[in-house]
Amino acid sequence: MSETPYQPTANPENEFQYRTISKAAIASLVFAVLGLSAFLFPAFVLLPVVAVGFGIAATIEIKKYPQELSGKLAAQLGVGLGIALVVGSIATHTYIYYTEVPDGYTRIAFSDLRLNKRTPLPFSEKAREFNGQKVFLKGYVRPGDRRYNLKDFILVGDFGDCCFGGNPDITEIVAINIETDDRVDYSLATRKIGGTFRLNESTRRVDEKDIPQVFYTIEADYIR
Repeated sequence: MSETPYQPTANPENEFQYRTISKAAIASLVFAVLGLSAFLFPAFVLLPVVAVGFGIAATIEIKKYPQELSGKLAAQLGVGLGIALVVGSIATHTYIYYTEVPDGYTRIAFSDLRLNKRTPLPFSEKAREFNGQKVFLKGYVRPGDRRYNLKDFILVGDFGDCCFGGNPDITEIVAINIETDDRVDYSLATRKIGGTFRLNESTRRVDEKDIPQVFYTIEADYIR
């Protein structure tokens, strides 16, 4: 009499016991959490976009290999949170952009001040238009010998120049002289500066020793 081969009894409770969690699903959730920083730094909106991409890839992967992979919930959370962060952060920064300039100030950008090598001028042509005008400029405090309770400092437009040892061109820096009782400390945060723009066609050295010769100065009366 032949014996019947042993066959394990299917146990519904162990159906998913040996499935591997999708790495893409985990990545989606991680990037979604990191994407919360998009509310602080507009450039970081890329993080929740990546979260959505990983989440969609994980969903497709899990659907294709349902017996081998798990993590559907993590992928769904990554996609949902990623989409919410993209929409929310873009809406937040858009609102800030259209409401942050005080009345009476004109928004300018570091790109307006950058040297145009096609002209003979050693500085931006637009700088002459801004000279003597009330302007609003956003940038980063470049660290010098002192980092706290600053009345005079250098403002740069690039995060790398501010915090990672970059070497900006002289037309990519603005000397800030605070005309009020306000003071600032060095930090990684973006600074919003409003004040009277001055073009120094013959570069001069201001009093503060950690400020080099500059073409552009803002006599600041608005600091955020």
